[in-house]
Amino acid sequence: MGDLATYDTCKRSILRHTNLGDNYVTHTFSSAASGLVAATMGTPADVIKTRIMNQPTDKNGRGLLYRSSVDCLFVTIREEGFLALYKGFLPIWARMAPWSLTFWLSYEQVRNLSGTSSF
Repeated sequence: MGDLATYDTCKRSILRHTNLGDNYVTHTFSSAASGLVAATMGTPADVIKTRIMNQPTDKNGRGLLYRSSVDCLFVTIREEGFLALYKGFLPIWARMAPWSLTFWLSYEQVRNLSGTSSF
């Protein structure tokens, strides 16, 4: 969700405020920040989705713990606190970080090979 904007913002900031050029070091730092933001933004939705899917159901298939995703969100925050939305953050980030790195480094190589400018 926020990885594209984060990647571009970080890359642009690195290029403007450091001596680093438009190279793999800049792309690596930008993709690391992008993966971190993506995990931070996505983890609460993953937690809510997992809780909804794993809740027990009645004979009609309706959930016994939560009425909806919004209800699950409010119940989780009320009963366990806001940080409960970030349970499993490290495994999610460990999954997203390599993907982000691979995607953005590949994107930059394709962009360079096609002759398209960065900004």
